[in-house]
Amino acid sequence: MHNYLDNPASLKIDLMLRGIRMEDPVVKAWACGCSGIDMLLPQDTLVNIPCMEEFTRNSPYTVKRAGERYFITDGRAEVEVKLVERPAFYSRKTTSGVQFSEIASVHGSYTVITPSPRCDFFNRSIECRYCAGNFDVKGSSDVVYTIEDILETVEAVLKEKASEVIYLSIGFSQGDDGGIAFLKPYIQAIKKSFNCLVAVEALPPRDNRWIDETYAMGADSVLYNLEIFDKELFELICPGRASLVGRKRYLESLKYAAKVFPNGTVASHLIVGLEPPGSTCMGIDCFTDMGVVPILPIYRPSAGKALRIEPLTTEIILPVYKHLYNAVKKNGINLSWVRDISMVTTPAEIRGLVDGGKGGTLMESFYKSRIGLKAAWGLSTIRRKLRVVGSDDSDPSKH
Repeated sequence: MHNYLDNPASLKIDLMLRGIRMEDPVVKAWACGCSGIDMLLPQDTLVNIPCMEEFTRNSPYTVKRAGERYFITDGRAEVEVKLVERPAFYSRKTTSGVQFSEIASVHGSYTVITPSPRCDFFNRSIECRYCAGNFDVKGSSDVVYTIEDILETVEAVLKEKASEVIYLSIGFSQGDDGGIAFLKPYIQAIKKSFNCLVAVEALPPRDNRWIDETYAMGADSVLYNLEIFDKELFELICPGRASLVGRKRYLESLKYAAKVFPNGTVASHLIVGLEPPGSTCMGIDCFTDMGVVPILPIYRPSAGKALRIEPLTTEIILPVYKHLYNAVKKNGINLSWVRDISMVTTPAEIRGLVDGGKGGTLMESFYKSRIGLKAAWGLSTIRRKLRVVGSDDSDPSKH
């Protein structure tokens, strides 16, 4: 058995892959029935650790307490960690009576907000075979949170300093815009009301003009999540994405977006464990050559959806993450945007495994500070104005 406790990056990967057993009653209560518990590993490495899924029962890891201190142990060695407090605003409600925790989910530097938990892939029975995500798996929910609900949620997030980036997501809906027309009033209202950064996860639009519009309306980052690079597996596991969007359109949209948005702000997920590691590495090379940041979440099998390719161990997938860091570095992609996320291991966290360094660059440290965040917001606003002022091509409605 390998010892990953001495390196936060490899430990994070192993914990996300194998989970943790919740034996201590205090720690178990802290998890509050959630599928994962957020912890801070050494070197301020944030991780969300699966703890309720079936596969976690065989994990070698447990948490033990010593007074007010907490340690992760594999039975042979241990490392001190900190439990991340559940955001206080989760327990409160909007003026209309909606629980904030139903609208927002904090994952480190990002807070994910889904204004409508509906994805029409489910209605058509062509949903992604691994997915429930933030969406209603029955496809019957017509809930749409109001702009006021979303603004109150964002205000609560920012007031508590729970996250730095508001991440808006949407499932599949019919239309040429990929869902961005639905998100537009939310994006504009957030940018008008708050000095914050907004990331948008949508489906690739059929026309590139909507990508220009996404940037013009105030989005600072965009994600078109291909999820699986292998063509045959993509079509098999993601039938809706394959038939109604198409792999080719994903790649075209990502390439175009990388020319519109700032360096390091266009990204796409590749789920580790749903395709062979070599295929994931091919996807990494394809994305980084276009200037796109690959984000590599580890697939968490759930009851009835155990799709994971086996064997899958940290020893097997660590080279994939090292390949990610080398590819991002080789292509000069900015690491300041995709960082400090509990649900995924970011390229910046892998630096220590590849370069032997422990800290980030001076520029990355700057952008982690409050002054740096304000500077990032200001630079983003100026860049957008310079690009879109006087350009009629930014508005698809004029075509």
